[in-house]
Amino acid sequence: MTPRLTRRQAIVGAGSSLAGVGVADGEPLPDSEPDAAAVADADRETDYPRCVYMVKDGAWTVAMPVNVHARVPDDAGVDPLAAVTDAFTGGSALRWTSALPDSKVAAWDRNAGELVAPDFSVRRPRLGDGWAHVHVWAVDDARAAIHAHRDVFDPAAAYFHSGAQYGAAARDALAQLRENGWRSRDAYSIEYGVTEDRLEQWGETGDSKAMLVP
Repeated sequence: MTPRLTRRQAIVGAGSSLAGVGVADGEPLPDSEPDAAAVADADRETDYPRCVYMVKDGAWTVAMPVNVHARVPDDAGVDPLAAVTDAFTGGSALRWTSALPDSKVAAWDRNAGELVAPDFSVRRPRLGDGWAHVHVWAVDDARAAIHAHRDVFDPAAAYFHSGAQYGAAARDALAQLRENGWRSRDAYSIEYGVTEDRLEQWGETGDSKAMLVP
């Protein structure tokens, strides 16, 4: 029997046809069986996933904030994942690339009740440190969740970098979106559901909302 596509698979398929290289499968990660107590998103009614998770000491743990919320108008007839992807793969995005190896990350899919890989990931290389790095997850027909950080040199990390400078990276991502018909709202606050110590460790998160102009 041919399996039916889930909504996420259908959304990802639309984004994949537009983006080509660099679009992740968006499927549940095969080893993603976290303790619900370790997932800041679990059992919370939120419009967007809150955090990015990475494997540490063999377990999925909170690592970084999902710091940009993207939305398209309800009546626009535009897929939000495809719209975000297009902003980072079109003619204005020649400095951005998906053709680089990446660490395994995930965000919480509330409908599926599990962690899933990004639907799209992209970097902006430059000489030296501080490459802008973006992960995107489809949420529903009107919303996509964006995490942005800058890659900083870390000899102990996979691929010799770790994520930091979230506020600066969010501004990098928003600047690219604005070049492609989006507007942003910077006076915006996101509740991450993590400890004060974690928030202090993250520093400026760059909480923002991006809206596609009709």
